[in-house]
Amino acid sequence: MDWTATVANPQSLASLPAGIGALPVDLHEVILHRDGPSVRLRFDLAAVPDVLPARWDEDVNRTQVRLACFGVQAFALTGFATTLSGQLSARPIDNGWIVTFAAGEVVLTLRTSLVRVESLSGYRDPGSAE
Repeated sequence: MDWTATVANPQSLASLPAGIGALPVDLHEVILHRDGPSVRLRFDLAAVPDVLPARWDEDVNRTQVRLACFGVQAFALTGFATTLSGQLSARPIDNGWIVTFAAGEVVLTLRTSLVRVESLSGYRDPGSAE
């Protein structure tokens, strides 16, 4: 399932192109915090809003998303790599979500009760083909 359907604040993604949840993501960071407990995922999308926010530079070609998962009940990570480009997905379960990121042999899975977009920011990746 498209991960964007899980977020409690879908208006935060409204300016991004349709179908953004089906695109691969480039995972940069995973933060586990005992309060909540919560997990935060920071990743890039190879797309930018149709109309750029005023505070973003005009030449941005990436949107960086910070996704917060609250009420985390389970977390598992197998494998690791320095470059993690893969698919982020989610599916409903009981009163929550199973969120999964898969990139080759690297798989991250968590069970959470709430998924929320914490922030969006834009930047220019000079190494990417547009």
